[in-house]
Amino acid sequence: MNLERIEFCYHYTLGPEWQQQIVDAIGATLTDNKILTMPENIAHGGSIFLEVTPGLSVLLLDMTFKVPVAITRIPTDHQYYMVYFDIGDEITTHIIGNAVHRAGYHAKLGMGFMDCNTKGIIMPPVEQRSYSLRLFIQKDYLKELAASTRDLETNNLLFDESKNTLFFYSHIDSRSKILLSQLKEIDFNAASFDLKLKSTALYLLGYLVERASRFEPIINKLSDHDIEQIFKTSEYLLANLLEEFPGLQKMAEMAEMSVSKYKGLFKKILKDSPNQFFLNEKLLLAQQLLHSGNFSSVQEIAYELGYTSPNYFAKVYKNMFDVLPGEVLKNQPQ
Repeated sequence: MNLERIEFCYHYTLGPEWQQQIVDAIGATLTDNKILTMPENIAHGGSIFLEVTPGLSVLLLDMTFKVPVAITRIPTDHQYYMVYFDIGDEITTHIIGNAVHRAGYHAKLGMGFMDCNTKGIIMPPVEQRSYSLRLFIQKDYLKELAASTRDLETNNLLFDESKNTLFFYSHIDSRSKILLSQLKEIDFNAASFDLKLKSTALYLLGYLVERASRFEPIINKLSDHDIEQIFKTSEYLLANLLEEFPGLQKMAEMAEMSVSKYKGLFKKILKDSPNQFFLNEKLLLAQQLLHSGNFSSVQEIAYELGYTSPNYFAKVYKNMFDVLPGEVLKNQPQ
């Protein structure tokens, strides 16, 4: 049976007033101006929104959709950045501008940072638990926090919207993933949940600022087309991890950019060079294969991943994970 997709639009604010849009659009129920309960014909579950400190708010969504939905976040002039952490049971499709990106527990990249002025559409999976936390950070507040990690000139350039776009995607770091996994086990209605959620939001913000301080400052304005082209090539790399890296020239041509522009924008958005991104994702796939129980030897996995030398594969794996692949090969068939 084909179910008709429900579509609606909204925009966020740092205060709780944005939630009324969802009530009006689909008939959700709002309790205490913080807990949204979805209509049972659309989804089971809901969301909770809290103002944490001046300049920081948090939204936690925990729901299982019964029908397909497309939820469009309209660009606004509100002065905040949005950070999302997605650890749902299945992949949620995010469309940023015209660029498709997939996030979730089984996806490669589950964390994103973007300006609220960027249009976004999410299409969560049906009959699978969607679980996502969003931080809304006032721009001046984040600039003030970041000032302790950069020299003043660089920090001013990073936050100068006429010269730079703050935007990137990455993996959820291990500390953040632990916090989110712990939160996922607690019900919204638990007595101490508000305090736990606010504490988690502050820790996540601290980890974000610390992590971003290690990023190379790449000052560049982005267009929707640039973002779309970079994501197109990153999705291609993720779909071809069993092959060799296709080369910068081919990837730049696919993105319709010069090699130098492509390298710079790829690193700005995904925080690695294209080749290093590909290698990291290949080795993360190797880690999954080693734990899958479907292979009898490291050599078999090395060949599966396109390595001609199992010894070289073992070397690069150890460089990344500080352990040899043979030490973590699990449940291999007898």
